[in-house]
Amino acid sequence: MEQQIELTEIKGEIETITYRNDENGWSVIKVKSDRGLTFTATGLFSYIKVGEYFSLKGQWVEHKSHGRQFKVELGRPIHPTTQEGIIRYLSSGLIKGIGKITAKRIVEHFKEETLEILNRDPSRMAEVDSIGPKKAKTIEQAWRDSREYRDAELFLFSHHLSPSLTHRIIKAYRGKTIEIVKEDPYRLSTEIGGIGFLTADKIAQSIDFDPVSGKRIKAAILYSLSQAEDHGHCFLSTPQMLEKLIQLLSLDHDQLHELILQALHELNLKGSLITETRDGGDIHYLQELLVAEDTMAKKITELLDQPFHIDEQRVESWLNKYSERLAMPLSHHQLEAVKAAVSHRVFVLTGGPGVGKTTTANAIIRLLSAMKRSVALAAPTGRAAQRLSEVTGQGAKTVHRLLEWTPQDNGFSRDESNPLNASAIVVDEASMLDIRLANALVQAISHQAQIIFIGDVDQLPSVGPGNVLRDLIDSQKVPFTRLTEIFRQAASSHIVSIAHQINDGQFPQFPDQDGADCRMIEVSSVDEIKSIICDLVGHILPDKGHYDSIRDIQVLTPMNRGDLGTKTLNQELQALLNPADDHEDQEKKVDSTVFRPGDKVIQVSNNYELNVFNGDIGFVQHAGVDGGKIIVSFGDRRVSYSKEDAYDLKLAYAITIHKSQGSEFPVVIIPLAMQHFVMLQRNLIYTALTRARKFAIFVGTAQALDHAIKTQTSLNRQTQLVQRICHYL
Repeated sequence: MEQQIELTEIKGEIETITYRNDENGWSVIKVKSDRGLTFTATGLFSYIKVGEYFSLKGQWVEHKSHGRQFKVELGRPIHPTTQEGIIRYLSSGLIKGIGKITAKRIVEHFKEETLEILNRDPSRMAEVDSIGPKKAKTIEQAWRDSREYRDAELFLFSHHLSPSLTHRIIKAYRGKTIEIVKEDPYRLSTEIGGIGFLTADKIAQSIDFDPVSGKRIKAAILYSLSQAEDHGHCFLSTPQMLEKLIQLLSLDHDQLHELILQALHELNLKGSLITETRDGGDIHYLQELLVAEDTMAKKITELLDQPFHIDEQRVESWLNKYSERLAMPLSHHQLEAVKAAVSHRVFVLTGGPGVGKTTTANAIIRLLSAMKRSVALAAPTGRAAQRLSEVTGQGAKTVHRLLEWTPQDNGFSRDESNPLNASAIVVDEASMLDIRLANALVQAISHQAQIIFIGDVDQLPSVGPGNVLRDLIDSQKVPFTRLTEIFRQAASSHIVSIAHQINDGQFPQFPDQDGADCRMIEVSSVDEIKSIICDLVGHILPDKGHYDSIRDIQVLTPMNRGDLGTKTLNQELQALLNPADDHEDQEKKVDSTVFRPGDKVIQVSNNYELNVFNGDIGFVQHAGVDGGKIIVSFGDRRVSYSKEDAYDLKLAYAITIHKSQGSEFPVVIIPLAMQHFVMLQRNLIYTALTRARKFAIFVGTAQALDHAIKTQTSLNRQTQLVQRICHYL
């Protein structure tokens, strides 16, 4: 029988919190015990505050670096029992209006009964000398607020919510937190960021909430639709919805069917979702997605109904003169694309690498300017906008900046009632536009203007819902040109030829010769793949190709998790390229990530206040300065991150292929293993390869590459944009 270790109990006041992980509650604290001993304690604390009195059960341990510590197995807040402890507790700052002098007077008056009286009848504080009715009221309210906050924290922590989520919930619901959560725990999933249906459902189960409650069914329906949206879909059919809910709610079909129909009816009446009948069956949209899809289709058709009347001879003459000045004249297909672009209010230009999209786009932009049309250039991401600006020689903005996003209104200043001034909008990397952003953009275009979408339709679709670029083409109503001819200077690039082979569903023929710009290193084990990547980044490519290990080389991997995911690869590459030894006392830990000066980092969500956007890549200049801030350089801009803002900052030695959309890098390394099989898709690998400007290397197994090339399920996004465009025309 295993011998149980006897735990020591110590009671004392929390003096300082040296470190706290807001996600799991692990903390390092300084405690002053009842006997006057000050010591360091470590452990998992769901609730903790400076000034609080705690019972700590655990054992003394010897830490190799920090010496003797008390390792806490169980820590819980209790009220102090001695007069001295109560004075310290009340004057710790927990209760507004009570300092040390006031606390001493209160305890001298009520003795050991002080806390009991505060709980039972706090108005009696007016009995204490120098505390009048007004101050007594302030103390009474502050005590009630403090007690409600603490009760709410303990209640939420008991349901295994992290400290950061707990504080967010209490900030939203304040004194009604426990009441609201008990009445409808599913409100958390729609009203509190970071809490989804699954977390809310666990809380509901732990408080014995009715498993067939309409609130649970409706929350599950909205969750299923948001999950579908995360996978790029705009709607779910009734059978798809039923299948997902059976799994999600652990209820049988017969029990669930009527409940779902009733819940769907109520959600439709409320306007949270909209049900339509298509092809003999019902499909269900989140309300804002259907509105975005429908209003975009209407606007596209309205623009198409107003063709331009152009002087074809003048256009032809201008194009001939422009083409003659180029090092390589425009092909017949390119010339036709330019003419079509300036002749229609909606136009799509697509094609793979090396087919002259950039040259054609430049000709379009210059011809539009020659025709006295004011042109605005935009792209979905900052890096894509920067590249568009570089290749055209004209200023380009992100779509958000073009539409003048305002964080205060959580929306765009530019819309149908306040349209853009430009008469021609050119959007590059249009495959990245989801239905919401694409709709916002077309609504902001006046009926006298035009929009030109440029992008490679075979790359990954948008991270958000919809398949806008492909749907515009598939509608066969929107004029488009697909460039296919690979030009001579591009034809010599193996990056280009292999990308086209992959896109055509062929296993690529990798060159053997030295100096080829695309290679594959075949290895089977994950450890070998990691080792080769580290060798390539650490010395082979810098030594042979004179590439900068951090600034020029980018590892693009299919997933965040796993041995070849971004998290693991970033830890190894950071240790190799920017080790801790080089930055003693110059690092900052945020969650589980350590940032050091020189680290390559990526912003993983839009932060409009800091003016940094999802996918922006920068370099840490300083870490842990000015109260723990991280200073990051994004090109010619320096951005100061607070600890809270820095949760959206990740290491970027390795990033996901999805995050690389709209970017180019001198060198790209792509790990390929069957552990990523759920993500391996043809357009994923194609997108990764076409991010490389000078050199690309696949490292992994031919089996994984072959599987990716043969898999195209990501094309099957559920949208109705094609049908709506056809309906309105």
